[in-house]
Parts: sequence; structure tokens; C-alpha cells
Amino acid sequence: MSKFKSSRWMAAALLATIAVPTIGAAQDAAPVVEDKAAAKAAKAAAKAAEKERRAQEAAERKRLAALRRQYGEGPYPDEIDAYLADKPEALKPLYRTLFTGGERNAVLNFQRLGLAAMDRGLWSDAERSFDAALTRIEAVYAKNKQAEAARDTFRKEANKDFKGEPYERAMAYYYRGLLYLRAGDYDNARASFRTAEYQDTISEAEEFKSDFAVMNYLVGWTYHCQNQPSMAEEAFGFATEAQPGLTAPGSDDRLLMVAEYGHSPMKARAGAQSEKMIFEASPQSAETAARFELGDTAAFDAVPASSVYYQATTRGGRAIDAILNGKAEFKATTGAVGDALTTSSLVSMASGNLDSGTLGLAGAGMLLSLFASAAKTEADIRMWDTLPDMITVATAKAADPGKLKAARVDYLTGTETVATKAPIMAAANGSCAILWSRSRAEDAVSADVPGEDSALAAKIARRKDIQQRDKAFRVSLLGH
Repeated sequence: MSKFKSSRWMAAALLATIAVPTIGAAQDAAPVVEDKAAAKAAKAAAKAAEKERRAQEAAERKRLAALRRQYGEGPYPDEIDAYLADKPEALKPLYRTLFTGGERNAVLNFQRLGLAAMDRGLWSDAERSFDAALTRIEAVYAKNKQAEAARDTFRKEANKDFKGEPYERAMAYYYRGLLYLRAGDYDNARASFRTAEYQDTISEAEEFKSDFAVMNYLVGWTYHCQNQPSMAEEAFGFATEAQPGLTAPGSDDRLLMVAEYGHSPMKARAGAQSEKMIFEASPQSAETAARFELGDTAAFDAVPASSVYYQATTRGGRAIDAILNGKAEFKATTGAVGDALTTSSLVSMASGNLDSGTLGLAGAGMLLSLFASAAKTEADIRMWDTLPDMITVATAKAADPGKLKAARVDYLTGTETVATKAPIMAAANGSCAILWSRSRAEDAVSADVPGEDSALAAKIARRKDIQQRDKAFRVSLLGH
């Protein structure tokens, strides 16, 4: 190789060794530039997202402020819509009243909702509603020391939450017991009927002898279905003693038939200051009897077991004229004392005794009389208006599923049939079966709270503590 060619080859080799690392470095630099661009883009996106989040938060604060100005602490329209979204169409008006009514009317709204759900065969809605009502009733009217203490406080509170009269609380347990019978859960059914009987005996301040015959009868039925004849016989004995004409079922009977008809007792105000609560019978219903038909040949006349109106208007079998709430009693006493003081001092002044003590008594008497006159004494007449009056029962030997599904109930007046219906509840779980029917099941149910004092309700609703409590109540409903 010539000297010249050798030099050219070495120069090319040297150039190659210098160029290769330079190309590699350029390739390494490209990702760095791309990473910086991506980071810059990501930073810009995050900034934009943060700006959007803040804008949304500001818009939400503005929306809530507008809602608060219009609706206070709520409920807001979107909350109501969210709560009602998955509720059965037929029950939405009652669910709406429940959601917007708060704790003050929660027990009554749950009771009315639960029975309306049963009338439509919506068993899960009924169970949840009655469980919610009974939880609140138990807090004040359970058979324990804690409830006794709560009852004492409850009695002294003005503008109380609705818990119902003894018969109303008893009927809530009665319907929950029927739902347990439907499921074949005889232990819980028995507990419900026993508690129903207890609720009928207890008011805020007094206890009375039990005479709600149908509750004892149903306790006996749960024992009967569990093949405990001695316990069943005792319970049936209490029932038949309290209700003439009621008889224990046959030893082989495994089908219980329950028919309800008539209208619930109505509450009204009486007295000089409307301080008394009285019960009035609802307009006479056409139905006077019920008969179950199983197939073409088998028919069973249902026997009266209890009258809800009778339970409302008696305590331990003794008729009551009216119920006075604590405020009305206070007003009557204060007014009497005030009038007495005023009269005494005026007599004294008429005889020429004008000392400061006499004048002071006169002034005190007039103030007490005025205070008593100014006190609000109207009785609370919120009521469970969808209850029946008469509960009737019949029993029979076990019927096959086909006959249960084909069963009919004739509601009678004298010798005429006024309505023929299929039972709402027809279930055979456990060792026994049940048919349950209501003559009023198809009646439209108003979503308004019956007997509510709208002015008083509005006044209570303006209190901050009530608003916060009702807000928590709605949150609890949205969580279920």
C-alpha cells in the first residue's frame, strides 16, 4: 500500500470513531426534549383541570346558596328526585311526604306508607316502613327502663313527634306480625303480636288491662303452627274471653284467614279551648261481614275478632270520653288559680282593703288568667286514617296452593254481597298458610298528613335544631 493511500484510510477510520459517538448523543437528546414537552403539556392539563374543578365548586356553592335562600336547609328538588328515583310509582306520593316531612311525622308517614305497600303487595317496602316506624316507637314505648325514662321526657315536651295513640302503635305491630306470618317466621310474628297487645295497654302516663282480643288470638296461632298446644290454648283462651263469639281453631287447621273492613276512628278536638282530643266513628261502611271462598264448595264465615274503634275509645274495657294533653291540663289549672286570685283580691278591695298585698294578688291573678288564655292548647289530632275498624278471622285445614291462589273474599251487607276480592296476601311458608284481605285496599290514599296543623308545622320547621335534625333524617333515607 502506498503511503498516500495509507494516510487516507487512517483519516477515514479516525473520522468514523469521532462521528459515531456524536450520532449516539443526538439520539439520547431526543427523549429529553420529548419528556420536557410532555411534562409541560401535563402541567398545563393539570392546571386546566384544577381551574375547572374550582369553577365547578364555585358553581356548586352558588347553586347551594340559591337553594338555601329558597328552601333553607332543604329538601332540595334534586334530593327529592334522587330519593324517589327507584321507588314504586304507586307509592311515590307517600315516599315524597315521608322525605319532606322530617322526623316530626316520620312514624305516621312510615305507618301509612307501610300499609299502602301491603295493599299493593309490595312486601319489602312494607317491611322496611314498619320496621322504621317501630324503631321510633320502641325508643319511647318499649317495656324497659330506658323507654320509661324517655317516656317521662316525651310527656313533658311540647310539639312532640308523632308516636300515635295506643291503638295506632298496636296496629303497626299487628301489620308487622302479619308480614312475619307471611314469611313463616313464627317467633318474630309472636313477638310482634305480644308487643301490639302491650302497646294497647300503655299511654304516656298510665297502664291498663289488655283486651285487644285479636292480638292474643294471633299469638295463639303462632304457637299452634309450632305445635305447642298448651301455649296455644292459653293464648286462645285470653282471646275468646275478651271477644264473645271467637273460638279457637281446630287442631288440624293450618290456614289462617284474616279480613278487614270498615273505616278507622277519626280524631277531633273538643272543649272550650279545643284542648280535648275525642274519637269519632267514621261514616258507616257498607260491609258488615266477610266470607272466604276456597274453590266452588268450601266457604268460611269470618268471625269478628276486634274492633279498632272500640280499642281507640276504651282503656282496659272502660269507655273514655276524651284525652287531655299536658298543656290543656296546665291551662285549666292555671286559669282556675288566676281566676280565684283575682276574685279573692277584688272582694277584698270592695271591702275597702287596698293594701299593696291585695293589689299584688289582683295583678298576679289577672296576669295568670291572661297567660292561660294566651297559651296554645289545641289537641294534636294527627291520625293514622287508613286503618280499618273490624278485624275478622277464620281458620281451615291446609289448602293446596291452587286453592290459595283462587281464593276469594265476599264482603257482605246483610244478605247482599257488596264486594268480592282476591286476598292481597296468599302465602304458605313454614307449617301454616295465610290469606289476608282488606276491603279498602283499592282506596286512594292522600299524601297529606291527616290532622296536621299546618301553621304549627311551619313554625316548628323554622327552628334551626329541627332543620338540622330533618336534614340528618333525609341523609339516612338516602342511604337506604
